[in-house]
Amino acid sequence: MASKGDSRRWILLGLVVLGVVVAATLPRSGTDETEQETEPAETSGAQESPAAPAAANQGLDGGKASRRIADGCEPIGESLKYEKFVGKRALAVLSWNGMSELAAGLKIPIHVVGIEDGTIGVRFLQFPMREQYLGIWLGSGHIRPGPKDVFLLEPCSATIVAWPAMERGD
Repeated sequence: MASKGDSRRWILLGLVVLGVVVAATLPRSGTDETEQETEPAETSGAQESPAAPAAANQGLDGGKASRRIADGCEPIGESLKYEKFVGKRALAVLSWNGMSELAAGLKIPIHVVGIEDGTIGVRFLQFPMREQYLGIWLGSGHIRPGPKDVFLLEPCSATIVAWPAMERGD
C-alpha cells in the first residue's frame, strides 16, 4: 500500500504534466506576430495568409488555422447588424482559414452586452474547456479583453446567430 506522501507526489507530478501540456497548446505571443502586425500592407500582402502565425491553433483541428476576415468588411457597420442581440443570449460562430467545417462551425454560447467602436461586447457562458478556448481565441485575434469580464468580439471574423428556443422552455 502506498503512503500518503507517495500519493501526493503522484498527484503533484500529474498536475505538473497537465500544466506543461496546457502551456504547450496555448497561444504564444512572440516577435513573429508583432513584426507581422507592424508591417505595411504592401509588404505583408493585401490578404491574410491562410498559414498565418496560428500554429497555436493546431490543437483544434490538427493543422494550422487562422482567423478569416471578411473581404471588404467595415467593422462599425458589421457590428451594428447585431444590435438586436444586445442584452440577450446568442451563439457566436468564428470564421477560420485552414479548419474543417465541423470544427469551424462551433457555436459558442454568449451573452451580448453591447456594441462599441466596431466591436461586439460579449460574455462567454460556461462550456467545457472554456478557459483554454478563450486563450486560443485571444491568440487568434477573434476576441480582445474588454472591461471586467467582457470580451470584444471582432465582427468581421465572426457571426452571431439567435439562441434557439430550448425544449424545456429556456
